[in-house]
Amino acid sequence: MIEKIKKPYILHLFTTIIASQVYAANPSTATVTVTIPALVQISGLSDISLSPTNFGIAVTGNTTVCIYTNVISPLGSYFVTATSANPSSGAFRVANGSNFITYNAFWNGTSSPTQTTSLSSGTKTTQQSGGNSASLTCSGTPNANFNISLSSAQVLGASAATYTDTVTLVISPT
Repeated sequence: MIEKIKKPYILHLFTTIIASQVYAANPSTATVTVTIPALVQISGLSDISLSPTNFGIAVTGNTTVCIYTNVISPLGSYFVTATSANPSSGAFRVANGSNFITYNAFWNGTSSPTQTTSLSSGTKTTQQSGGNSASLTCSGTPNANFNISLSSAQVLGASAATYTDTVTLVISPT
């Protein structure tokens, strides 16, 4: 009777060894996939306040910003949509009640306040370049510029008052 008990244990031990050898000879693999979406961010945007003193020249103002983007093709690219709270047929306008002054808005893919890309309220620009792909804060160095301009005629033709507009800037990867 003792021999009958030993045989099943030997069979179990043999089965365990065979199963371990089969597993070791046939490894499984897993594929790891990480999908990073196209990301963009604008930071450092400031208000623009103008107080014209020379009415014979255009009145301009600007603010520098940081654009972060991880878009690869081409690296550092993005699109801009600027929308006025007081638009009229694509024009930007500051308002005081029912009085408006139309102004021009521009985007520059560098921190320079030059008027590079003319903006139309609510319309996405062509693809811009120069976004920082390494730092969300551009390491403290602005890399783009939003600027506005009112002609001397626009300023001279307006009634004395404080005029305001809120411009929403949307930076998008596509």
